[in-house]
Amino acid sequence: MTYLFTRLLQGVVVFFGTSLLVFLAVFALPGDPLGALAGDAELSETVVRNLEARYHLDQPVLVQYWYYITGLLQGDFGTTVTGENVSDIFAHAWPVTIQLALTAWVLELIIGVTLGIVAALRPGGIADRMATSVAILALAIPTFVLAFFLQQWFGLSLGWFPVAGVSAGWPLAYLLPAFCIAMLGVGPIARLMRTSLLETVSADYVRTAKARGISPLRLSGRHVFRNALVPVVTYLGVDLGALLGGAVVVEGIFNLPGIGRALFTAINTQQGSVVVGIVTAGVLVVLVMNILVDIAHKLLDPRIAP
Repeated sequence: MTYLFTRLLQGVVVFFGTSLLVFLAVFALPGDPLGALAGDAELSETVVRNLEARYHLDQPVLVQYWYYITGLLQGDFGTTVTGENVSDIFAHAWPVTIQLALTAWVLELIIGVTLGIVAALRPGGIADRMATSVAILALAIPTFVLAFFLQQWFGLSLGWFPVAGVSAGWPLAYLLPAFCIAMLGVGPIARLMRTSLLETVSADYVRTAKARGISPLRLSGRHVFRNALVPVVTYLGVDLGALLGGAVVVEGIFNLPGIGRALFTAINTQQGSVVVGIVTAGVLVVLVMNILVDIAHKLLDPRIAP
């Protein structure tokens, strides 16, 4: 319990620190959100003052952050200068991005771990070379190139998957974009799994267990595979934040109404509250995943020190 409390306390400090940095970075950018709201029309001085007072734009940036963080602690992500509640934008966009990221995460886990195991079965053999080549190829192909190829081949030519939107529902509408994002992590996971398995197999405690006559099935499952998973679990936990980042590009290509497209639109229209809210939510996801990874480490290998 002490370990968990310490990790939660560290998470709170990191959250406030990163949220302040993000807030300062977004609101220090050049641009006028009220000007973007008005477009070619000219707002009167009275309207400008009222809008600035309503959204605290006439206050110092640290005071604006105070208003933002106190609202956030009450579950209020704020409103845009057009009056739209940021929480309403999240309610529509996050379910799409969460389904996309989790689908990509599962694909990444299955493909990466399988390639790593195949490569580690016979180091230097044909299977190892093929698995390594696939892992390197997955890293080398840019995401947008892979996305356009999959759209053209599996979407337009074969007609197996929709090329845009989510009207087909899960999983059909999410498989192609999730595969594009998953390819970002397949290579590192396969390499990690291969290296970790080979190191674990040659460890002293595995040789000792083998000498004591433990069955191959029990040896592989309890002593080899379980310990070899520790670095892979670390990568998978941290990688969920990267998957959310990759969604920004892929959601644009596949026209998915997720958080990536909302972020892109918010940046173009200078909606700082939406940008800060999305990035802050991403920080929360990464912090929670890091705490879960630490807990998973303790479960997989109790010898790991806090």
